Amino acid sequence: MKKIAGLTMGLVCSAASLGVNADTGNSANLRVIGTIKPAACTVHLGATGGEVNYGPISASSIPPNAYYPLPEKTLPLTVNCGSTAAQMALSVTDLQPSSTVTGILGTGFVESQNFGLGLVAGKRTGGYSVRFSTLSSQGTALYPIRRASGSGAWLYNGNGRIDKHPYQHSWSRTTAATPAFVSSITATLAVKAVINRGSELNLSNDVPLNGLATLIVTRI
Repeated sequence: MKKIAGLTMGLVCSAASLGVNADTGNSANLRVIGTIKPAACTVHLGATGGEVNYGPISASSIPPNAYYPLPEKTLPLTVNCGSTAAQMALSVTDLQPSSTVTGILGTGFVESQNFGLGLVAGKRTGGYSVRFSTLSSQGTALYPIRRASGSGAWLYNGNGRIDKHPYQHSWSRTTAATPAFVSSITATLAVKAVINRGSELNLSNDVPLNGLATLIVTRI
Protein backbone atom coordinates (compact mmCIF):
# COMPACT_ATOMS: atom_id res chain seq x y z
CA MET A 1 0.00 0.00 0.00
CA LYS A 2 1.21 3.45 -0.74
CA LYS A 3 0.45 6.72 0.92
CA ILE A 4 1.31 10.13 -0.47
CA ALA A 5 2.14 12.92 1.93
CA GLY A 6 0.73 16.22 0.78
CA LEU A 7 0.49 19.74 2.12
CA THR A 8 -1.84 22.65 1.67
CA MET A 9 -1.18 26.03 3.24
CA GLY A 10 -3.80 28.57 4.23
CA LEU A 11 -3.07 32.13 3.17
CA VAL A 12 -3.93 35.12 5.31
CA CYS A 13 -4.51 38.24 3.29
CA SER A 14 -3.90 41.68 4.74
CA ALA A 15 -5.29 44.69 2.96
CA ALA A 16 -5.80 48.29 4.00
CA SER A 17 -7.08 51.27 2.04
CA LEU A 18 -6.62 54.98 2.58
CA GLY A 19 -9.09 57.51 1.30
CA VAL A 20 -12.84 57.31 0.92
CA ASN A 21 -13.47 59.46 -2.09
CA ALA A 22 -13.90 58.16 -5.61
CA ASP A 23 -10.98 58.58 -7.99
CA THR A 24 -12.40 61.74 -9.56
CA GLY A 25 -11.51 65.40 -9.76
CA ASN A 26 -8.74 66.52 -7.42
CA SER A 27 -8.70 63.34 -5.26
CA ALA A 28 -7.45 59.75 -5.68
CA ASN A 29 -7.52 56.54 -3.71
CA LEU A 30 -4.43 54.84 -2.32
CA ARG A 31 -4.66 51.11 -1.63
CA VAL A 32 -2.11 49.15 0.35
CA ILE A 33 -2.35 45.41 -0.40
CA GLY A 34 -0.30 42.26 0.15
CA THR A 35 -0.34 38.67 1.28
CA ILE A 36 1.15 37.27 4.45
CA LYS A 37 2.18 33.66 3.91
CA PRO A 38 2.84 31.28 6.80
CA ALA A 39 6.05 29.30 6.88
CA ALA A 40 5.88 26.14 4.82
CA CYS A 41 5.27 22.86 6.64
CA THR A 42 6.90 19.60 5.64
CA VAL A 43 5.23 16.20 5.97
CA HIS A 44 7.43 13.08 6.00
CA LEU A 45 6.34 9.44 6.09
CA GLY A 46 9.54 7.60 6.88
CA ALA A 47 12.33 6.09 4.82
CA THR A 48 9.91 4.08 2.67
CA GLY A 49 8.24 7.22 1.35
CA GLY A 50 4.93 6.26 2.89
CA GLU A 51 4.79 2.67 1.63
CA VAL A 52 3.55 -0.16 3.84
CA ASN A 53 4.56 -3.42 2.15
CA TYR A 54 2.98 -6.73 3.13
CA GLY A 55 5.05 -8.69 0.62
CA PRO A 56 3.84 -11.95 -0.96
CA ILE A 57 0.70 -13.47 0.57
CA SER A 58 -0.20 -17.07 -0.25
CA ALA A 59 -3.59 -17.35 -1.94
CA SER A 60 -4.14 -20.66 -0.15
CA SER A 61 -4.09 -18.87 3.23
CA ILE A 62 -7.15 -16.77 2.39
CA PRO A 63 -10.40 -18.43 3.57
CA PRO A 64 -13.16 -18.53 0.95
CA ASN A 65 -15.94 -17.32 3.27
CA ALA A 66 -14.24 -15.06 5.82
CA TYR A 67 -12.23 -11.87 5.82
CA TYR A 68 -8.48 -12.33 6.29
CA PRO A 69 -6.81 -9.78 8.63
CA LEU A 70 -3.11 -9.12 8.15
CA PRO A 71 -0.68 -8.08 10.93
CA GLU A 72 -0.60 -4.44 11.94
CA LYS A 73 2.38 -2.53 10.55
CA THR A 74 3.74 0.86 11.60
CA LEU A 75 4.97 3.92 9.75
CA PRO A 76 6.65 7.04 11.20
CA LEU A 77 5.07 10.43 10.56
CA THR A 78 6.76 13.78 11.14
CA VAL A 79 5.32 17.25 10.55
CA ASN A 80 7.57 20.29 10.82
CA CYS A 81 6.30 23.84 10.45
CA GLY A 82 9.47 25.75 11.31
CA SER A 83 10.15 27.67 14.50
CA THR A 84 6.73 29.25 14.98
CA ALA A 85 4.26 27.21 17.03
CA ALA A 86 0.82 26.82 15.47
CA GLN A 87 -2.36 24.81 15.72
CA MET A 88 -2.49 22.23 12.97
CA ALA A 89 -5.00 19.79 11.52
CA LEU A 90 -4.46 16.62 9.52
CA SER A 91 -6.95 15.30 6.98
CA VAL A 92 -6.69 12.02 5.09
CA THR A 93 -8.40 11.40 1.75
CA ASP A 94 -8.96 7.86 0.48
CA LEU A 95 -7.99 7.68 -3.20
CA GLN A 96 -9.62 4.24 -3.58
CA PRO A 97 -13.08 4.97 -2.14
CA SER A 98 -14.95 2.85 -4.70
CA SER A 99 -13.12 -0.27 -3.51
CA THR A 100 -14.20 -0.28 0.14
CA VAL A 101 -15.85 -3.41 1.51
CA THR A 102 -18.54 -2.48 4.02
CA GLY A 103 -17.94 -3.95 7.47
CA ILE A 104 -14.58 -5.54 6.64
CA LEU A 105 -12.73 -3.90 9.56
CA GLY A 106 -14.91 -5.59 12.17
CA THR A 107 -16.55 -4.59 15.43
CA GLY A 108 -15.90 -1.11 16.75
CA PHE A 109 -14.99 0.48 13.43
CA VAL A 110 -17.16 2.83 11.42
CA GLU A 111 -17.12 3.19 7.65
CA SER A 112 -15.38 6.57 7.79
CA GLN A 113 -12.34 4.62 9.08
CA ASN A 114 -12.46 2.06 6.26
CA PHE A 115 -9.94 2.77 3.49
CA GLY A 116 -10.08 0.78 0.23
CA LEU A 117 -7.37 -1.62 -1.00
CA GLY A 118 -8.22 -1.18 -4.67
CA LEU A 119 -10.05 -3.08 -7.38
CA VAL A 120 -8.74 -5.94 -9.53
CA ALA A 121 -10.92 -6.85 -12.50
CA GLY A 122 -13.84 -5.17 -10.75
CA LYS A 123 -13.40 -7.16 -7.53
CA ARG A 124 -12.71 -5.38 -4.21
CA THR A 125 -9.44 -6.50 -2.66
CA GLY A 126 -10.20 -5.42 0.91
CA GLY A 127 -9.69 -2.53 3.30
CA TYR A 128 -7.38 -1.10 5.92
CA SER A 129 -7.47 1.13 8.97
CA VAL A 130 -5.01 3.77 10.18
CA ARG A 131 -4.52 4.99 13.74
CA PHE A 132 -2.15 7.08 15.81
CA SER A 133 -0.10 4.63 17.87
CA THR A 134 2.12 7.33 19.39
CA LEU A 135 2.01 11.11 19.18
CA SER A 136 4.41 13.69 20.64
CA SER A 137 6.07 17.07 20.19
CA GLN A 138 9.69 17.60 21.21
CA GLY A 139 9.55 14.63 23.55
CA THR A 140 6.25 15.53 25.23
CA ALA A 141 3.33 13.19 24.69
CA LEU A 142 0.27 14.57 22.93
CA TYR A 143 -3.32 13.30 22.82
CA PRO A 144 -5.22 12.62 19.57
CA ILE A 145 -8.35 14.65 18.90
CA ARG A 146 -10.67 14.91 15.91
CA ARG A 147 -13.69 16.71 14.50
CA ALA A 148 -16.21 15.70 11.87
CA SER A 149 -15.61 18.72 9.63
CA GLY A 150 -13.55 21.86 9.37
CA SER A 151 -16.11 23.76 11.43
CA GLY A 152 -17.10 21.03 13.90
CA ALA A 153 -16.27 20.73 17.58
CA TRP A 154 -13.04 18.99 18.57
CA LEU A 155 -13.42 15.78 20.61
CA TYR A 156 -10.89 13.55 22.36
CA ASN A 157 -10.09 10.53 20.18
CA GLY A 158 -9.04 7.90 22.69
CA ASN A 159 -8.44 5.03 20.26
CA GLY A 160 -6.44 7.20 17.86
CA ARG A 161 -8.30 5.91 14.81
CA ILE A 162 -8.15 8.09 11.74
CA ASP A 163 -11.34 8.92 9.84
CA LYS A 164 -11.43 9.96 6.22
CA HIS A 165 -11.95 13.51 4.96
CA PRO A 166 -13.95 15.65 5.79
CA TYR A 167 -12.87 14.59 9.30
CA GLN A 168 -9.90 16.51 10.67
CA HIS A 169 -7.40 15.22 13.21
CA SER A 170 -5.14 17.13 15.56
CA TRP A 171 -3.35 16.79 18.91
CA SER A 172 -3.75 18.37 22.32
CA ARG A 173 -1.62 18.57 25.47
CA THR A 174 -4.37 17.02 27.60
CA THR A 175 -7.53 15.05 26.96
CA ALA A 176 -9.31 18.42 26.81
CA ALA A 177 -9.91 18.72 23.09
CA THR A 178 -8.03 21.90 22.21
CA PRO A 179 -5.42 21.73 19.43
CA ALA A 180 -1.96 22.38 20.87
CA PHE A 181 0.33 25.12 19.59
CA VAL A 182 3.40 23.22 18.37
CA SER A 183 6.04 23.75 15.70
CA SER A 184 6.51 20.03 14.97
CA ILE A 185 5.09 16.64 15.82
CA THR A 186 6.30 13.07 15.56
CA ALA A 187 3.91 10.16 15.42
CA THR A 188 3.64 6.48 14.68
CA LEU A 189 0.87 5.45 12.32
CA ALA A 190 -0.38 1.89 12.73
CA VAL A 191 -1.87 0.39 9.57
CA LYS A 192 -3.86 -2.85 9.51
CA ALA A 193 -5.07 -4.40 6.26
CA VAL A 194 -7.89 -6.92 5.90
CA ILE A 195 -8.29 -8.97 2.72
CA ASN A 196 -11.72 -9.72 1.29
CA ARG A 197 -13.22 -13.21 1.30
CA GLY A 198 -11.49 -15.56 -1.11
CA SER A 199 -14.80 -16.20 -2.87
CA GLU A 200 -14.91 -12.50 -3.77
CA LEU A 201 -11.47 -12.52 -5.40
CA ASN A 202 -9.92 -14.06 -8.49
CA LEU A 203 -7.16 -15.99 -6.73
CA SER A 204 -6.02 -17.73 -9.90
CA ASN A 205 -4.10 -14.54 -10.71
CA ASP A 206 -1.96 -12.11 -8.70
CA VAL A 207 -4.07 -9.74 -6.60
CA PRO A 208 -2.04 -6.66 -5.62
CA LEU A 209 -2.90 -4.65 -2.53
CA ASN A 210 -3.30 -1.10 -3.77
CA GLY A 211 -4.35 1.19 -0.94
CA LEU A 212 -3.65 4.85 -1.56
CA ALA A 213 -4.42 7.90 0.55
CA THR A 214 -3.31 11.52 0.73
CA LEU A 215 -2.37 13.19 4.02
CA ILE A 216 -2.72 16.98 4.17
CA VAL A 217 -1.67 19.22 7.05
CA THR A 218 -3.13 22.70 7.39
CA ARG A 219 -2.77 25.47 9.97
CA ILE A 220 -5.99 26.28 11.78
